[in-house]
Amino acid sequence: MSFIAIGPTNAVPIRSTGASNAGGAPKNDETRLRKSALQLEGLFVQRLFAAMRETVPEDGIVSQSNAESTFTEMLDEKFSQQVPEQFSGAHSLAQALYDQLRRRLEPPTAQPTGSDPQR
Repeated sequence: MSFIAIGPTNAVPIRSTGASNAGGAPKNDETRLRKSALQLEGLFVQRLFAAMRETVPEDGIVSQSNAESTFTEMLDEKFSQQVPEQFSGAHSLAQALYDQLRRRLEPPTAQPTGSDPQR
């Protein structure tokens, strides 16, 4: 299992299926693409929450402890998993990514032999 660093302390495991894409069923590719689009939207939401939290001033009587910052990161991670599933729809980021990248899964249309592509 390998890891991709998302931030200074976060890592996301990537699992390979061991099978190549050649000869794979189109449904399998579409399922993997949809799952990847949801994960990417989740990553976007997690980064969005982190950026929003950075705008909140930390002035106060008591400063934030390490335990509280760890809890906040874990809470943001959980929200980032739930938000894409809860708000999925025709206008979601995951759906837009899926629609855009799905076109690349389709095999290119073959031109009839003997036709001139420059006409």
